[in-house]
Formats: sequence, structure tokens, C-alpha cells
Amino acid sequence: MKNDRWEKIMMFQATLDSVAFQLDDAQSTTHFAIEQLSSINSLTWRSTAGKAFASEVSQLSDRLIALTKALGEAESYLSLAIREMNALEAQILDQRMAS
Repeated sequence: MKNDRWEKIMMFQATLDSVAFQLDDAQSTTHFAIEQLSSINSLTWRSTAGKAFASEVSQLSDRLIALTKALGEAESYLSLAIREMNALEAQILDQRMAS
């Protein structure tokens, strides 16, 4: 029973680590996209289609900024979960050492 619990904790810890790496990649990609869109936004558009494109770029940039905020919040929750998992792991190790 104790071994099964330990294995589940280790699997969950591995999942949290994987999510952390994916979250970091998503943040990097989002920041890169915002930079690229910002460079497009600085161009002067004369045609109606160009102005419509610039407007769409601006809206997409705003959405990516909101996504960046959400990713930051997710990172905070993930950090908390990792700290709690580490504390639980330490408690289990303490219990194993005591028995």
C-alpha cells in the first residue's frame, strides 16, 4: 500500500514537471509571437485590406497578452502544487524513516 502511494506521488510529480516544461514553452512562444506582431504593428498600412490586417494583428496581440497573463497565473498555481507535492513527499519520507 505504501509503495503504491509512493508510485502515484512520483507519477504525479512527473506530470507536474512535464506541465511546467510545457507551460514554459507556451510562455516563450507567446512572448515571441507578441514581439513579431509588434513589429508588424509598426508598419504603415495604406490599403483598406492592409488596415483591416493591422486591426486583426492588434486584436490577436491583445489576445496573446491576455494569454500571457493566464499562463503566468497557471505558473503560480503549478508552483504551489509542486511545493505541496514536495511537502507531501517529505512527510512520506519522514514516516518511512520513523517506521
